[in-house]
Amino acid sequence: MSATLNARTIPVTNIGKCDFAFCILSPFVVLTTKTINEATATVKGVGYRHDQESILKASMHVVLVEGVSALSYGRVAKELGISDRMVVYYFPAKADLISAVIVAIGGELQVMLEGAFGSEPLSARELMRRAWPVLSVKKAQPMFNGFFEVIGLASAGHSPYDELAPVLLNGWIDWLAERVKAQSAVRRREIAASVVAQIDGLLMIRRISGARIANAAARELGIA
Repeated sequence: MSATLNARTIPVTNIGKCDFAFCILSPFVVLTTKTINEATATVKGVGYRHDQESILKASMHVVLVEGVSALSYGRVAKELGISDRMVVYYFPAKADLISAVIVAIGGELQVMLEGAFGSEPLSARELMRRAWPVLSVKKAQPMFNGFFEVIGLASAGHSPYDELAPVLLNGWIDWLAERVKAQSAVRRREIAASVVAQIDGLLMIRRISGARIANAAARELGIA
């Protein structure tokens, strides 16, 4: 994949076939399916080793519940009942922490979509038809709230979001292009970009105007 967050890659374990852009991470993160799926659970409690994995879980929990803007060393440390110096030890720059969380959330979304898409290349209409029921459920809404917040902060010129947002967008397009049925790589990427644009537009409508209007728009597009 061409999209990178930090120009270096590390292994990603137990997450299935690592063929999507979100497997390319900052050098501080190793993801597992368990890490992602437990992120919205309570992260406090007996038995947690306050290592990189538990800190990532706590960070994801903060973002999914309170939003990207709430993410800070102090907030994560409070969630786990540890010193913020422990968080800094694993994520020396706040940009690394933010990137790791957004990457992990994106990874979960892509795992969900892989199950819906199957293994055969699909047309743009079929990709959207399969994606919309997966992404428009209540479970996915906090994840997309985080992505839209990143885009908003990037649009306002805030760092590190102004650098992170293009990487995320291009990563999604590259990942989706591999699932598009078309003759050339250029055409596959163009179609993938159109799918991302339409799905993101529907999700934005859902977030602002509600599920009823978004679902009506999806029916007009012939995907619901």
